[in-house]
Amino acid sequence: MTNASTAPAAPPVGAPGPGAVDVVPPPSVPLSFLAAAGAGLAGLGLAVWFAADHVVTAPRFPGVVSAVHVGVLAFLTMAVLGALHQFAPVVGRRPLRSVAAARVTFVALLACVWLLPNGFAHGPEWLVPTAGLTGLVAVSLAAWNLSRPLSADDGGIPVLGLRLSVAFLLATVIFGVVYAFDRQTGWFPLLSNRVLAHAHLGLLGWLGLTYVSVAEKLWPMFLLAHRPSARTGAIAVGLIAAGVSFLTPGLLLAIPVLAWMGSLLVAAGLVAHLVSLASCVKHRRRRLELLHAYLFTSAAFLVTAMAIGAAAGILDVSPAMRGRLVTAEVAALVAWLGLAVLGHAHKIVPFISYTALRTRGYTKTADGRPLLFGDLFAHAPARVTLAVGGFGFTAILTGILATSAQIVAIGGVALTVTATIAVVNLATGPGHAVRGAEPNVRRAE
Repeated sequence: MTNASTAPAAPPVGAPGPGAVDVVPPPSVPLSFLAAAGAGLAGLGLAVWFAADHVVTAPRFPGVVSAVHVGVLAFLTMAVLGALHQFAPVVGRRPLRSVAAARVTFVALLACVWLLPNGFAHGPEWLVPTAGLTGLVAVSLAAWNLSRPLSADDGGIPVLGLRLSVAFLLATVIFGVVYAFDRQTGWFPLLSNRVLAHAHLGLLGWLGLTYVSVAEKLWPMFLLAHRPSARTGAIAVGLIAAGVSFLTPGLLLAIPVLAWMGSLLVAAGLVAHLVSLASCVKHRRRRLELLHAYLFTSAAFLVTAMAIGAAAGILDVSPAMRGRLVTAEVAALVAWLGLAVLGHAHKIVPFISYTALRTRGYTKTADGRPLLFGDLFAHAPARVTLAVGGFGFTAILTGILATSAQIVAIGGVALTVTATIAVVNLATGPGHAVRGAEPNVRRAE
């Protein structure tokens, strides 16, 4: 079988293909988001390191809340929203409404994702609602901008799932803004489960559903998988969306029937998502590569999160232990999404860079070989990124369950190292690939 890194370059999602160049934004748009997400992962590691003592004893401590927001906003949301600005126009075959609006979205979101955690951790208190409103402006602008490509009638399950996930993103941010103002004024009778409901709405409804929807397009493409049916992907999107719609109010209002119904639906949807991955692997026409090592490790954290979440809901344990289990579940969900983002970044960033290099006339490396996607990053550091990142998330999860602040702190440091290696590798790879090469006289079409 053909190795993906040496195969002739075929136009993937986000790379130039028939009509794709006409709809995708300039490379600087998605790459700005993804570079900022790398800084967010580094910040998550540092925040976890500094708050390690409280992560294992007081998960609602301001420093811990700050660390969670760095991970979910500065890392995951920044990366996923940036990728959507590239992916949605291709899958919907329609451009964004405005490239300028995409740039404003980036600036506003960047301000939000760093002001909000600092407001939680250090104050002053007015930073929290201010950052929340800035974030609401950013995601509202993004939703409007993405509405053109996501209004396509023939985009299939990925487009339908992304419509729902963007709606959940708006709901998550509106929920967060209300929570932010309530911290000061107490004018809205929010219940004690608001943090738990908010976390699951964002992690499962926004980030999880987006990833599950996008995967239904990317997995078959990367593996050249021709499955007999894509039904499991459609089931995954539908069940997760329905489940979050029950789970969030069930947690917020402390209605066990709703919470359990939502949990079961979400769990069934996530199982369907894993079955879809297995089906793509089974029916692949390309051999497995580094991306799939990331995906399998990511999937292991998803299974762990589901098991811990079930234990938190079923076992008769003390409130302190239940809180520890929920914290571990959230950490495992972040690990699931974080490793998936890192893995796909090692495919998507080279694709975008490849487009930019060809536009500048570079079609060959310095030694005369045709320029391939696999030339645009170093593979050994990419493997190290997976190993160190997987270790970091495992250490954090282990430390939470074992109530060991030292292990959690080690995991945090590992995540910062992971981010540094990944960003340097992906940022310098294109330059190394064409260093010494001469661009074609006639620019690439």
